[in-house]
Amino acid sequence: VAGEVSVRKNGQPYYLAVGDGFVEITGESVSILTDMAIGADKIDLAAAEEARKRAELRLAEKLEDEEVAATNAALAHSLAQLKVKRRTHS
Repeated sequence: VAGEVSVRKNGQPYYLAVGDGFVEITGESVSILTDMAIGADKIDLAAAEEARKRAELRLAEKLEDEEVAATNAALAHSLAQLKVKRRTHS
């Protein structure tokens, strides 16, 4: 599900907002296959907040099932971005 991934590289933490997908962990590597991966430094807080508001307003409307699914995915993506961005700005 959409959320956040925390990675350490050379002792430094990196945070990513990710969408739905899969993770494969082997002895030597971690691979993430997802429909969204945005580094905290690339997230526009105002744009993510606006996307969240638009999705919530859209969900209040009468929608077809496909529209509900797409809007829920957009909402999950924006919430994941907000969580990651707010963590790194605390």
